[in-house]
Amino acid sequence: MWYLALILMFINIVFYYSSKRDSKYKDGNLFLVTIPEYTIESIDVQKIIISYNRQLNILLSISFIISIISILLFNLFPPLITVFIFFVLIFINTVSMQIPFKKAREKLLKIKKQNSWLILNNIKYKIDLKASSPYIEQSTFKLKHFYCVIIIDIYIFLLMIKYKADVIIYPFIILQMIILLTGLIFIKKLRIQTFCENNEANIMINLNRKQIFYDCLFCLTLSDALFNLVIQLYLLEMFKFIYIIFVTILSFITTIITLYKIKDYHNKKTELLSHYNECSYSLSSDDCWKIGLMGPAYYNPYDPRTLVSMPGGMQLTFNTAKKGYRYFIIGFISVILCFLILIFGYPYYLDVTNNIVDLSLQNNKIIVTSEFYNFDIDITKIERLEITNNLGDGKRINGTDTGIYAKGKYRFEKYGDCKVYLASLHKCYIIIYTEDDIYIINDDNIEDTKSFYQQLKTKQ
Repeated sequence: MWYLALILMFINIVFYYSSKRDSKYKDGNLFLVTIPEYTIESIDVQKIIISYNRQLNILLSISFIISIISILLFNLFPPLITVFIFFVLIFINTVSMQIPFKKAREKLLKIKKQNSWLILNNIKYKIDLKASSPYIEQSTFKLKHFYCVIIIDIYIFLLMIKYKADVIIYPFIILQMIILLTGLIFIKKLRIQTFCENNEANIMINLNRKQIFYDCLFCLTLSDALFNLVIQLYLLEMFKFIYIIFVTILSFITTIITLYKIKDYHNKKTELLSHYNECSYSLSSDDCWKIGLMGPAYYNPYDPRTLVSMPGGMQLTFNTAKKGYRYFIIGFISVILCFLILIFGYPYYLDVTNNIVDLSLQNNKIIVTSEFYNFDIDITKIERLEITNNLGDGKRINGTDTGIYAKGKYRFEKYGDCKVYLASLHKCYIIIYTEDDIYIINDDNIEDTKSFYQQLKTKQ
């Protein structure tokens, strides 16, 4: 589980550099507070920036120490608890990174009020009827491009059904399809914006905006589909590990291309608007931004936008006053709960009701039956048997380990490479040595495992 510690360390670094951007004055904003440009060099503002950066450095150092300690902790607990600790640490890191930001913003708002720093906004609302016409529905991007993503997803699904893939993998493919469908609907219904007083410029920017959304969605979903395909073929032993490395690099390149496209769109938009009088569509946002546990949240019922650009950055966030935000949160939580129930809740229910796995002897074969794995072993090929309640140190090479059940290829110090099919919560295991492989199996009841072992001994 050392790789989880590396992922945690990488996430901490991303959070750190993302937070560092907040201490830079851009587009009239600092810490989501609108202040005049001349105030940046004031002693009070500089003190806030220095204090904020110092606190971030301290948090980064602490997060590195926690990441190193977690390498040891992750090896002490079962996989289910390890994953839980991993997400708890991410949550703690996310929340802790908001504390300096919240303090800095509160101090800056206080100083702004004390010094009466006024920002004069010429706020005006304008609807460009020409830009809102059906003409804007045109796009150079062909939706047929998404067919290849759908074909890959369907192919993966068929592979999983044919080779009886683990039920734990199905939700990820379904989630990918949901993301694709939701993304296409969102882009289709993307609100038309008026950026300036020129109709043609508004149409061009909106078309480019919709185009960049399609491009980014296509790149990300295609790389995700290819990654899932390679992973599935690797688990089926049809691909080597080198393909996983290749597709990981491809995903990284795709992410870079996506970020470049977004940056290029913003540059072209800025260049085009420099020739026209730009219209302002945002109210003074000081009272609209709140810093919650998970970061900045925007609430403005008078703003027609559902997605709002973060000041000074390329990130988008929801306008929490809109219905679309509530639908998204309800849908997101529902999907997460369904995944958790399917991956952990349902197996645990089967385990406590002694229905997660059943061992039997039929026609000189050991039959292992489970909702998550099925296989048989020819008794005539068994060379020797062992029973133990301690497998010793080992690691998973491929397969699944939810902490409730485990299956796949494992490597143990005691036994070497083995094929494992276990009810993980029941610490009694039968080790079967055959001509070809070593198998480790058990029942979801310790007494039944011991009884089945004695039954096998009589058959030898």
